[in-house]
Amino acid sequence: GDELNQPGLPGLLENLAIQAGSWGACHLLAEVEENSPALELVRLGGFNVYGRQRIWQFTNPLRGVPALEWQPAAPSGENLARSLYQQLVPPLVQTAEPFAPGKQRLLFRLEDELLAYAEINTGSQGIYVQPIIHPGAKDIEGLLAGLLSRLPPTNLRPVYLAVRSYQAWLDNPLARLGGQSAPQQALLVKHLA
Repeated sequence: GDELNQPGLPGLLENLAIQAGSWGACHLLAEVEENSPALELVRLGGFNVYGRQRIWQFTNPLRGVPALEWQPAAPSGENLARSLYQQLVPPLVQTAEPFAPGKQRLLFRLEDELLAYAEINTGSQGIYVQPIIHPGAKDIEGLLAGLLSRLPPTNLRPVYLAVRSYQAWLDNPLARLGGQSAPQQALLVKHLA
């Protein structure tokens, strides 16, 4: 991360694209802080901005916050999650990040209607969550608190929530829940085929 502003970055990105193409990849994705000098170098490397996001970090478990319950996704919930994705995610984002079946997801339903889902990726450095929440959902703070309580952070593994610009209305509830916001990032894609 410290070397992203080096003049050799475009050459490195081109070689990564060649290698990824030989593996059959159709595109490369990048996330770069908007105020970073590397953003222009990445764009010169053939990447185009398709969105923006803010990452929220939670390191302490939520206490005393009313929470709504999320459930693990069953195979039958996959089509519902895909439908919600197609309704809420802009087409430009869908071309860069198509809905991927088989991921670990939590679902929130109210009276048999899917109002939200969250994709969960876990690793040694933390838990990365990308929620998709219908704007018609009520009690957003309780909804987010329920999601966070299903993924309690520990001292070793914080929880990171990625909030895309088309879901920016989640920022205020996340701040009220005690999240720490990182600088806004540009989401970039380089199509290889």
